[in-house]
Amino acid sequence: MTEKRTADGGAAGPVASATMRAVVLEEPGPATRLHVRELPVPEPPRGWVRIRVRAFGLNHSELMTRLGLSGDAVHLPRVLGIEAVGQVDVDTTGTLAPGTRVRACSSVAVRPRSA
Repeated sequence: MTEKRTADGGAAGPVASATMRAVVLEEPGPATRLHVRELPVPEPPRGWVRIRVRAFGLNHSELMTRLGLSGDAVHLPRVLGIEAVGQVDVDTTGTLAPGTRVRACSSVAVRPRSA
């Protein structure tokens, strides 16, 4: 994301870029199986909020998935980092203003689209 500037050089607000960096697990195994990929920024469906992630963590279930020990059917490849902090980029619910600082813990697995 870049900052849009007004004619006098002041910040006019964020402008979403077309791609994002994401940690992707393509197959179970050691940490060397984690790859940073450039992916298209997804459009949030109605009723969802998209955040510009500033920091994320890999939780216990994601580490178990990486090792192939989750016990659940796992669809790969998958974007990791379901616990995150950042700022609202797009809110299709109309309840949060863009730029609002948030923390998120999602139970939704994200499968990357091709760039």
